[in-house]
Amino acid sequence: MAIAGCSTSPKAPVAGPGEYVVQPGDTLFRIASKTGRSANDIARWSNLQDPDKLEAGQLLRVAPPGGAASASAGTGPEASAPVLSSRNARSARNADTERATPSRPREPEPVAPPASRRGDWGWPAQGQVIASFNGSSNKGIDIAANPGDPVVSMGAGKVAVTEMLRGYGSVVMVDHGGAYMSVYTNLRTVLVKQGQRVERGQKIADIGGGSGSGAEGARTKLHFEIRYRGNAVAPRQYLTAR
Repeated sequence: MAIAGCSTSPKAPVAGPGEYVVQPGDTLFRIASKTGRSANDIARWSNLQDPDKLEAGQLLRVAPPGGAASASAGTGPEASAPVLSSRNARSARNADTERATPSRPREPEPVAPPASRRGDWGWPAQGQVIASFNGSSNKGIDIAANPGDPVVSMGAGKVAVTEMLRGYGSVVMVDHGGAYMSVYTNLRTVLVKQGQRVERGQKIADIGGGSGSGAEGARTKLHFEIRYRGNAVAPRQYLTAR
């Protein structure tokens, strides 16, 4: 799913509200993980004919047409028209209808829906939790482990990201739909590929060694996060009690 370069473009487009400019090395699933959206939604909103073929500089829509992202700068009839591709003429007509029809104000959307333990999600590793979520210095939980212990997907979904990050080792992100992602870091061997479907409890990696200096950094552990629309949420509120 690597993208092609676009060096001949005279001027890079500027992303407006609800839009994203494709960067070199981006894939649809990586963009989804950055924006906290579903890859399928982005492909649909952007009218992508082939989601596997993106070009650097390409403008994608990462918010629903007709929502807050459809507002344009300026005044007057010309300035108020949304910028849409010719292939999206039908959506343009729908947007015109929406602008002409008064609508009720939308309620502010919460950072995440009320948390509840889910029967379709499980723990990614068997060890004891040694560091808890606090939303600032720790945006997930740390689970004690031994090098080589298995890491499993917390639920069914599609692998969105597999890459190396300094200080974290290999990282895997799984898109579970509904704007939820799970993140697994400090891995040694990754057993899945980007775009691969996985099931709950399926082994996706082995845990690596210590990820930093000092006694705490040298301790072998899995760092695990759950994100909703890109925002970290407390994993214990969603996972089965233990």
